[in-house]
Amino acid sequence: MAQQQQHVVRLEKRPVGKPVPGQDLVYQEAPMPSEDDLKDGEVLIKNVYLTLDPAMRGWMMDRKSYMPPVELGAIMRGSSVGQVMASCDSSLQEGDWVLCRIEVGWAEYGIAEASKVTKIDISDDIPASVHLGALGTTGLTAYFGLIEIGQPKEGDTIVVSAAAGATGSMVCQIAKHVFGCRVIGIAGGSEKCQWLIDDLGVDEAIDYKQDEGEDFARALRKACPDGVDIYFDNVGGWILNEVFKQINFKARIVVCGAISGYNNTTPAPGPSAYTQLIITSSRMEGFIVSNYAKRFKEAKEDLTGWLKEGKITYKEDVIHGLSKAPRAFLKLFGEDGGNRGRIIIDIHAEDQD
Repeated sequence: MAQQQQHVVRLEKRPVGKPVPGQDLVYQEAPMPSEDDLKDGEVLIKNVYLTLDPAMRGWMMDRKSYMPPVELGAIMRGSSVGQVMASCDSSLQEGDWVLCRIEVGWAEYGIAEASKVTKIDISDDIPASVHLGALGTTGLTAYFGLIEIGQPKEGDTIVVSAAAGATGSMVCQIAKHVFGCRVIGIAGGSEKCQWLIDDLGVDEAIDYKQDEGEDFARALRKACPDGVDIYFDNVGGWILNEVFKQINFKARIVVCGAISGYNNTTPAPGPSAYTQLIITSSRMEGFIVSNYAKRFKEAKEDLTGWLKEGKITYKEDVIHGLSKAPRAFLKLFGEDGGNRGRIIIDIHAEDQD
């Protein structure tokens, strides 16, 4: 009897510039694992939701990083939530929902060690996909980056780049509604900026696509008349350089990402205004959220509480079907209007669009 097939997305080539769907990231058939393939301590998982993150672009590159690159021909790595279909481990039963940080990836089904996935509780208030966003890597990244490095205090002025994105939008809300900061969001496009003000409650929003160069510098000075105490940086590049010029004494710059340069084919020029860190005795620090893994439980308790209290909310950009994931990934870099909030792939919903 022929083995059943599933669909996966593999990394077939290392991208030069933006990944090309169908060439670099390829949607294809592959053998579907079954209960007969399980070893002791393993579970068979039906992937239900997959999330797309800018960090994945770095995983496609053959370079030294905090984790090895995805091998060519391998299923693309990614965080997902799914249901246990069969189990050879007493800690998980058929029907349990689990969070898979990288174990299954861009695939409809997969096998994982039970010890490496996390059982999650879902409800009408907390659907499964939220464990990939507000209660997942997105929320945890915002939580630890802002609180541990940004060290917000009531009345601080914080500037957040890529503020309409998954992590940026969470940072804005925590800073504003939990810590009482004055929040300035930077986003691309008037619609996103209005959403930040109307829906998330930021104090002001700057459209970097409309305000460039000296216009951006002027808009930033106007929005931050008393300077910048915290900058949560998701983009790097020229925006980072302009924010340097506005930082206050003992400012904190949280380096979460540099998405503006992830697809560059030549090295981006370094910031020219970094000496402001010396002049203002300020601190600039990068981080990887897994550094705080031992404190995830504590953070999730706080995030769940804030979610239930209405202090934070979440936005999902849902894409129906795994086949659309390679193209949807480009939304993170501004294609097709970009994304607002967390991109979620509803893996088995191919026919809903």
